[in-house]
Amino acid sequence: MIRAFNVRIYPNKMQRNQIHKTIGCSRFIYNLMLNERREVYERFRDDKDALKKHTYKTEKQYKVELPFLKEADSIALQASREHLFEAYQNFFNGLKKGRKVGFPKFKSKKGKETYTTKQTNRNIKIDFERKKLKLPKLGWLRFNDKRVFSEKINHATIKKTKSNKYFVSLTLKAREDVKELQEVYEKDITAFDMSANNFLVNDLVKMENPRFYRLEQKKNKKLNKELSRKKKGSKNREKARLKIARHYDTIYNRKKDWTHKLSRKLADTFDAIILENLNMKGIQKFNSGLSKSVSLDFSWYQFTTYLKYKMEWLGKHFILVDRFFASSKLCSCCGWKNNNLTLRERVWTCLDCGSTHERDENASFNLREEGIRILKEDKYITIIHDDKTTVGTTGSHAFGDDVRPKEILQNLFGQFSRKKESITL
Repeated sequence: MIRAFNVRIYPNKMQRNQIHKTIGCSRFIYNLMLNERREVYERFRDDKDALKKHTYKTEKQYKVELPFLKEADSIALQASREHLFEAYQNFFNGLKKGRKVGFPKFKSKKGKETYTTKQTNRNIKIDFERKKLKLPKLGWLRFNDKRVFSEKINHATIKKTKSNKYFVSLTLKAREDVKELQEVYEKDITAFDMSANNFLVNDLVKMENPRFYRLEQKKNKKLNKELSRKKKGSKNREKARLKIARHYDTIYNRKKDWTHKLSRKLADTFDAIILENLNMKGIQKFNSGLSKSVSLDFSWYQFTTYLKYKMEWLGKHFILVDRFFASSKLCSCCGWKNNNLTLRERVWTCLDCGSTHERDENASFNLREEGIRILKEDKYITIIHDDKTTVGTTGSHAFGDDVRPKEILQNLFGQFSRKKESITL
């Protein structure tokens, strides 16, 4: 399993200039090579044999033609060529699988400012005692982080943010995968449904969506109004732009920190977690009012990504149930399917057994049952049952000793709530 170490660095003026040069040259060489590929394709589009035999220029050949490229890290230029190759591979693989994949595009100065370099002959080093990091063409840079690792460094990606901060993401050598748990207690299996109103829901707990962006909307409007009053190209406008960028950094960091801590707590608490594989783009298209919430207030995709790798890191089980599984429409007591259930109906009654269900709670129970069924299909996993029975709000379910006591979930989710009333039991 590959591990990453992300840390902020503090380059001096010369090092900052070198970072800017390398970012610019990496983007420039990427665009040059992409342009060459496009021109060659247009020239030989009707002659496939000539297209396959054509030899493209390398970054070394471009250096001869454009000497200023020699000022940048040569490995970073090589990485740009590899990134372009990967972009083409992703495009063609996507076409084969029937996915909608965009054709490789030219990189803009206004886009992400990053470049990647590789470990070659120990050109990337880290000194934890002095808190310094050595990178090609940059020398030793200061950083401030208490974390320590022993794995070998493979790659380093240097990034400059819109708020003029600099970060390095170190990709560490893959360690041996942790052996998955082969015995799972049923009481340590949980499932959550996610909705527009509640970030996580099951039959024991409801957690409201965090409002990281909406809580700061007044300040956002104020800062944008200040920016609009500044003359374009002036130093005051740049100062106002930096204020906005730093403010958005703060919002993003709060959201990221909250998501990391919540996913870590859940991964530590449960042996198996089951969620629905939601189609985020489809939800946003279906309900345009959710776009701001999904993209700015919280991120379901980010949460599931963090939770997945944390569970795998601990050797635990993370299951995404197919999005076409009718978790909301199935009665959790008798299994009857309500085909007429609409999105607006939050509470419904089963016409077969008469049970009344709250939509999201019912969905979480059905997701859990489906997840357990998927786990049982793995012949190497044994699910250990308890003899005790718990009575849920919609019927009698043999879950074990109340799955997880309400107090545990209350304490767990209470740590990540912005308001006391956002946790409902």
